[in-house]
Amino acid sequence: MPKLIVRSALWNGVAVALIVSLVACSNAPEDAPAAQATVAPVVTATLALQATAAPQATSTSAPEPTAVPAPLPTVPILPAVVAATPTTVPTNPEAERLSAIGLELLTDLTADYSPRESGTDGELAAAEFIGRYLEDMGYVVEFQPVEVEYIPWSEEFVSLIGDGRPDLRAVPMAMSGLGDVTAPLVSVGKAFEEDIPDEGLDGVIALIERGQITFEEKVNRVANAGAVAAIIYNNERGNFRGALQSDGPIPAASLSLEEGEDVLQLLEDETELEARVTIEMSLLNSQNVIAELDGQSTECGVVVMGGHYDSVADTQAAGDNGTGRCLASRDGEELAEAHSEDESLPYALRFIFFGVEEIGLYGSRHYVDNLSEQEHGEIIAMLNFDAMGKGEAAVVGSDDLVDRAINYADGNGITLNRSNEPAGFGSDHASFLNADIPALFFFGDDFSIINSPDDVLEEVEPSIMGANMVVGLGMLEEFECKPQG
Repeated sequence: MPKLIVRSALWNGVAVALIVSLVACSNAPEDAPAAQATVAPVVTATLALQATAAPQATSTSAPEPTAVPAPLPTVPILPAVVAATPTTVPTNPEAERLSAIGLELLTDLTADYSPRESGTDGELAAAEFIGRYLEDMGYVVEFQPVEVEYIPWSEEFVSLIGDGRPDLRAVPMAMSGLGDVTAPLVSVGKAFEEDIPDEGLDGVIALIERGQITFEEKVNRVANAGAVAAIIYNNERGNFRGALQSDGPIPAASLSLEEGEDVLQLLEDETELEARVTIEMSLLNSQNVIAELDGQSTECGVVVMGGHYDSVADTQAAGDNGTGRCLASRDGEELAEAHSEDESLPYALRFIFFGVEEIGLYGSRHYVDNLSEQEHGEIIAMLNFDAMGKGEAAVVGSDDLVDRAINYADGNGITLNRSNEPAGFGSDHASFLNADIPALFFFGDDFSIINSPDDVLEEVEPSIMGANMVVGLGMLEEFECKPQG
């Protein structure tokens, strides 16, 4: 996507590498014939966002991301990995083994398939690479086409009206509403109920501080009060890619903390400040990569493991989400080996590598939205791996599954932190949770270099991959047969 910010070179690559590793950890029998890739009939996911009329504002009637006003230099591909000091040191020997394997896969991935920007030839090449890798392990591979309406890059998503105003490097929220709105700007704190003035917000653009409640709740609350657009500024330095969980009612964009503070100062200094928010749509094509072992029965249900493989522009996308892609692939290899030794799981296992996550979770939404009632009922749980580049291994998701994951980690010498983030924040597991499918999201809890050119391969801490891989595989033992009627 032209000029879309480096959300994290790291985050995307690490998770992709991890998922590939997980697939590998279920490797197919050595004598298994190569499975054939099939292309599913094109099912168009037209994820158009509905624009709403903007009362008392000039209007013509939208994905959690980051952006820069101009292209960043492409992150160089490194010939070798510079060792980083991990904050998560696995004491489990299996975690150490899988950390090394995941890093090897991640190195190959970032060398040949970076960037993998959503909807581009780079993303398509990565999808084909993943498909070949899975076929070589004996999996039957299907490519599910996804057609997405998305918000292309613009340097003026948000601008302040008047001479001498500072330029703002805003980023549209995933699932933002559409529109071109000019209106007075009003600060409403964090958009709690008590922050909304008694007279409402008719015809204004709401300036909101990030934190404590979801983006969706913030945007919906100000929209219900009459606001015609929302601008959410960060609560720490730098910008971010914010994502709503469903189509937004009004245009919504994000700003960095620094820019948010500048705008707040202008509001204090002047009696009125007007802004313009412009968020419009374009079309792109992508694909999900779906893999299963041939002959699996779904009579006892299905567990889905996966993560996204796409990236933003100008980045290696090592951590986000090369780590998850490699983890899942390696897990698949291990599990295929177990299957060949008659140690297979009682239920079917399905690996899915989602496209177009970076601009709004569109690949996973498309997959979930196109499940039949029977297919939906077969899914026992979804395990998602994303952004495992720095910090300590962490997990969020369905409460019961989080408890079981933490207990498994504690019993196996693994550090796994319970995240305080909302259960459905930030990644493809949210699409499953929103469809009432239990899900977990494994990640690394240090986002200090996200959205910066520093988010590269040498910054990846492999121990996070190993820890999450061990727990991910262990969770598969926690699930029981879900008989299908």
